[in-house]
Parts: sequence; structure tokens; C-alpha cells
Amino acid sequence: MADPKRLDLMTTVQVAEYTGMSVSFFEKRRCYKNSPTYVKIGTRVFYRRPDIDQWLEARSFGEASDVE
Repeated sequence: MADPKRLDLMTTVQVAEYTGMSVSFFEKRRCYKNSPTYVKIGTRVFYRRPDIDQWLEARSFGEASDVE
């Protein structure tokens, strides 16, 4: 099996910690096909950090200059 660390993949737990959201948030999003892009290796689910960053950026509102 491919080594997730070599592929720069994150587990759902790592993504939850990275984003400050819960694991169940991402599990539910996968069920409703409304999640960041993910990779399945066997039964395990992984995310790529650039996909998470892009998904978060797509949910940003306002201009960066609006933030003080």
C-alpha cells in the first residue's frame, strides 16, 4: 500500500485539526458529496492539503483588505 506520508496526504482527523472543524463534519460532507476532493486507498480516506486549501478559499467571502 502507498505510504500516505510520501504522497503528502492527510487523514480526516488531520484535516479536522487543520481546519478547526470536526471529523463528523467531513464524514457527513462525503456522504452528501459536498466535501473537499479526497482520495480513497482501500477503505481509508485521505485529503491533499492543496485541495483543502482550495476548498477553504472557495468559501471565503469579502476582500482580504476587509480583515483588520
